[in-house]
Amino acid sequence: MEKFDFKRPEFLFCEIPIKNGTQNDDRIWIYSLESLSLIEFILVDDFVDFQFTGKQERFEYEDNEGYIENWFGVYVQNNCEATNNNPDEILKKAWKFLEDYLRWEDTNIEENS
Repeated sequence: MEKFDFKRPEFLFCEIPIKNGTQNDDRIWIYSLESLSLIEFILVDDFVDFQFTGKQERFEYEDNEGYIENWFGVYVQNNCEATNNNPDEILKKAWKFLEDYLRWEDTNIEENS
């Protein structure tokens, strides 16, 4: 049997697996194993008014067709200080992880359609 090098991932993608037609269906969280922190990424294009509590940053995602989506990354659980991590850096790295996933998803949906 071939040996595998199991490496711990830097981030985990989290969502509610069983969809029931509510707004919760679209919620996405990214968990940072390095900082033991949970970040929710919220697509805000459909919100007229919104306000989030806690450390946060705005991000843009441009899909393969050139449509731009507006996202907010918001710490739900921030343990950056306790783990000696910079919360701004972790937030940006988590966004990059999600952005890469969204790009992969867009590409694979197009290829399999």
